Amino acid sequence: MIVFDTTTLSMIWVSGATVNSRKTGRPIKHAKERINALIERIAADDDVIIIPAPVLSEVIVKIPNKADELVKRIKSSPWFKVEAFDAAAAIELGLRTAQAISAGDKREGLQADWTKVKFDRQIVSIAMVANATEIISDDRDIAAICERWNFPVRSIEDLPIPSELIPPPLFAKLEEEEDEPKMPEWPDTQPSPVRRSSEGYPE
Repeated sequence: MIVFDTTTLSMIWVSGATVNSRKTGRPIKHAKERINALIERIAADDDVIIIPAPVLSEVIVKIPNKADELVKRIKSSPWFKVEAFDAAAAIELGLRTAQAISAGDKREGLQADWTKVKFDRQIVSIAMVANATEIISDDRDIAAICERWNFPVRSIEDLPIPSELIPPPLFAKLEEEEDEPKMPEWPDTQPSPVRRSSEGYPE
């Protein structure tokens, strides 16, 4: 079982959604196609995609007019399963938070506001008690929580690009060159030094 976080699920349901790599900060190419390919593989393997209830809530905030359609599709799909923040997840989160407070840093190094930290920890706690194998996420806070709690997390960027979207080697090289940041071009001539009068002021 694989967990989708808000950034990942939004790529499927939220029109025009984009996602930046948490590793490079740059937009992930073919993000939606990578996720769709993953869903197809999961369906072929009769596996399940877990949607934590807090994730569903965050996505609905983005598309309130399509909330009913989203919920109906999820309920009718054999490959999606919504998991609540239940007693087991609450216990897991409570123990982890107590450990962090005892260690002197309840945020465990995260810079996000406390509300987001608690929300993201709920998502990871749900994944853990559901015995999921990993979370697909490009949220840096969720990734940091997973790494601290020794739970596998994978970037959308790590998902394979569908073969039909992989350009031939020559075009791939050109795309890489276009993506590389360009160094500023400096003028060939240096500016003339400023002449100063005997009093030290520029002439």
